[in-house]
Amino acid sequence: MKAAILLLLLVSITFGQSRPRQSALTTELRASARHPRMSDEILVSVFFRSPKETTTIWNALWWSGSTGLELQVFDSAGHPVEHTVVPSEPMPPDLTGKDALISIGGKAFAGFDSEFAVSELFPRAGSYTMRCVYHPPLSRNYFKGRTIWGREDGQVESPTLAITVEE
Repeated sequence: MKAAILLLLLVSITFGQSRPRQSALTTELRASARHPRMSDEILVSVFFRSPKETTTIWNALWWSGSTGLELQVFDSAGHPVEHTVVPSEPMPPDLTGKDALISIGGKAFAGFDSEFAVSELFPRAGSYTMRCVYHPPLSRNYFKGRTIWGREDGQVESPTLAITVEE
């Protein structure tokens, strides 16, 4: 009997450790239209949430390599689509620590809206998917003692969003 209990304990520990860690931080991507025309404008919204525990993130919320936020677009075959929505000179982040961090948790969230010409994101009419990927650019302790969601915590991706562009 003791051997069976020990075996069950070892199996539960093994399988418990092999499960992927649930991220406290999540992202969500929304679009103002799921069937826009090439001549339309589209509003893309990004939301950061942490419903189960309070999480602190860097308050640099705009599309740019330096902020770690990337808008990825894929064609119907799953191939990446090049687009030009990343500003060439983003506003410099507040590295002083003052107004540089946001804490979110429970029903509180952070996010931003971006408006684009549909043709800036999608080269022609067709079916696409897009997602937001957050590659945290800073380490957890970047702001000297104030812990943030950092490189060590890993990348966070939104679920994909299907868009069908019409002529």
